[in-house]
Amino acid sequence: MTNKYIARRLKQTADLIELTGGNAFRARAYAGAARTVDRMDEAVLQLVERDTLTGVQGIGKGLAADIEALVRTGSFETLDQILETLPPGLLDVLRVKGLGSKKVRALWTELGVTSLDDLEAAAVAGRIASLSGFGAKTQTTILKNVEQLKVYRARRRYYATLDAVAPLVEALRDADGVERAEVAGEIRRKMDTVGEAVLVVSGDEETIRTIFLGHAEPDDEVDGFLTGTIGDGLRLRVVHARADDFATTWWRETGSAEHVTAFVEAHGEPEATTEDAIYTSAGLAFVVPELREGDGELEAAVEDALPDLITVADLRGSLHNHSTYSDGAHTLRQMAEAARAMGLEYFGICDHSRSLVIANGLSIERLREQGEEVRALNAEFAADGGPSFRLFHGSECDILRDGDLDYPDEVLADLDLVVASVHTHFNMTEDEATERIVRAVSNPHVDILGHPTGRLLLAREGYPIDHRLVIDACAAHGVAIELNANPYRLDLDWRWVREATSHGVLIAINPDAHSIDGLDDVQWGVAAVRKGWLTASQCLNVKSADDFAAWLTARRQVDRS
Repeated sequence: MTNKYIARRLKQTADLIELTGGNAFRARAYAGAARTVDRMDEAVLQLVERDTLTGVQGIGKGLAADIEALVRTGSFETLDQILETLPPGLLDVLRVKGLGSKKVRALWTELGVTSLDDLEAAAVAGRIASLSGFGAKTQTTILKNVEQLKVYRARRRYYATLDAVAPLVEALRDADGVERAEVAGEIRRKMDTVGEAVLVVSGDEETIRTIFLGHAEPDDEVDGFLTGTIGDGLRLRVVHARADDFATTWWRETGSAEHVTAFVEAHGEPEATTEDAIYTSAGLAFVVPELREGDGELEAAVEDALPDLITVADLRGSLHNHSTYSDGAHTLRQMAEAARAMGLEYFGICDHSRSLVIANGLSIERLREQGEEVRALNAEFAADGGPSFRLFHGSECDILRDGDLDYPDEVLADLDLVVASVHTHFNMTEDEATERIVRAVSNPHVDILGHPTGRLLLAREGYPIDHRLVIDACAAHGVAIELNANPYRLDLDWRWVREATSHGVLIAINPDAHSIDGLDDVQWGVAAVRKGWLTASQCLNVKSADDFAAWLTARRQVDRS
């Protein structure tokens, strides 16, 4: 259980106390504890084990007991008591963007809103506009945000769907009477978000149905296709296939409608015992599942011109990572040693810059102190007889509202690596946001544009940008574009990867790791860029340490000349 998770639960408790009209001082205590935990360098789990939580300023015996209960049981009495008395639909209302606990309380007590449906109905009827502190504009915004939240609720992030279906798939594969069980649909195509989990299974139908009922919440009718929900509500469909047509069923249930339709129109209904044979019998190169989107892959397969897609094993460095210098969970040494143990050749440390106070952004003095540690660690790694490994000292430097960078040029010039990212002022028009980024990447010290739209999948839409203009600017200045591999981001969207590489822009698959475990997030980034047809030669951190250093030197010399 991470500090951030604990902080979220404490903040939720504060919000719910305020929502239910509870003691304001108590609400502030939970909110303060949430901020404290979120900023702590040491893991709360370790403090609980040592029974030293009360030594943290602002956490008394009562809060410490709640946090310990949360760590050990997943909840605590105060939160449980509130949730027991609260209409459960109000938790969904609290998720609507722009509605804090005070406004939700007003909607609840004055209009009887206890669910998203109630909220939407009140907005459609025009009743929200009459409430004090709301108005017609707020009402319109609420309606728009409710619609967006409903879309979010219907889908799940890719990584979460794998966790949701894994126990069912494993149970099916282990069962006597089940011949084969495979994941299909959007999960197999590795979509960034998934609306429905699809499994193709062959074997005894009654056995399959029994296992399904043991792992999923079925719909009212379970004849024919087995349908229901799994995990936290992910839609699930299990397709039964005979052994002799398993390959064609699996193929049909995997590809997008566009891919399947285009194939059938050009080559007829497939008849084959393997997926490979489906394509080869039509005179095509095999199309991997990630590319089956109806976006030119069949035409490329005719010409045997499909890309040799990048793999995780191709990556030789990890760029854009954080440490306890800013908001990371592990020290610089710990992060570097973990990256080295993974077999990587180099590691970019890019902690937050000074204006991002909420993330403990580094002052210029602290940035220079970090640089001294980087040099000391590099000397140590070079002399210890271990695998060749190098740290690159960088910064995730904030792009300010006007497109300037958070550090002056003379400070940026001393860094090995600069990742420029937007973290504030999201409410810009497309023209303003685009100009902001274009101006930032024109700075000769910027090497990589970080998470270009700032999106959080199923939580926050990215700020609007003209992707083509941004890509053109990066191409003109030799700036790489990040595909942020955090499974909540996956930003740059894979649909723009081909556009970027067609203009010669390199893609950096960055984990944006804030902990050692976060280094593994590159797997999600690789899954995303494969959908964008990325090859190893088009990826920045496939370069060797020496080649990456040479790239940094060369592009800066060109852009500063």
